[in-house]
Amino acid sequence: MHTLPALRAGTLALACVLAPLAHASDTADADLLTGIPRLACEATLCLSSSLRPGECSPSLEHYFGIKRFNRHGLDWDATVAARRTFLAQCPAATEPGMAERVDAISHGAGKCDADYLNRSYADTAYKWRLRGYRYDASTGNREPIYEVQPLPTVTLTQLPAWCVAYNDHAWTYELSIRYVGRPTMGGRWVKAVDYEAAQAQWDADHNGQWASGWNFSLSDPRHRAGF
Repeated sequence: MHTLPALRAGTLALACVLAPLAHASDTADADLLTGIPRLACEATLCLSSSLRPGECSPSLEHYFGIKRFNRHGLDWDATVAARRTFLAQCPAATEPGMAERVDAISHGAGKCDADYLNRSYADTAYKWRLRGYRYDASTGNREPIYEVQPLPTVTLTQLPAWCVAYNDHAWTYELSIRYVGRPTMGGRWVKAVDYEAAQAQWDADHNGQWASGWNFSLSDPRHRAGF
């Protein structure tokens, strides 16, 4: 296995599980680290860290290239099973705790990072206020006049269980993410290491004059009013 630089914290524990294979010296052990078994070990390590050096490219291309389809398109359950089978071909997959880790990776890798969740759960919120009323002569009613500004937002605020198992494991390094803000006011996911700065910036941007006198919702008030 290639040496992956700057492995830290919990990811070192996983590296230690794989270390005997990475430093095999006799021919029999070295044979274990060729072909698919080698790619499987590398993918397991690379997918447990936010660090993705160039050495990770072959194993990650192989991993994400594993896809299964049915007549409706991508069969996610079958894809997860196939990716789990691939990772299980790393000889270290039989070590204590590795089966759970392999299962978490196969369910979560590629679907639990901030970019994916922000894209998949993107929606529109609305910043609005009532500006007054106008008289509709045809109906004899007063109609509200709204000032409305659409806001890009992300509606998912709680991670699915498989993402918690994948991201927040003792053997991961900087995979955790957190939600910044509120769905009705333009929230989004960021890396956990960036959370404090991102939340502070969101608070600064969304308080004071920006929010004063405005309402926020996930539906356009003009639609609710029938316009």
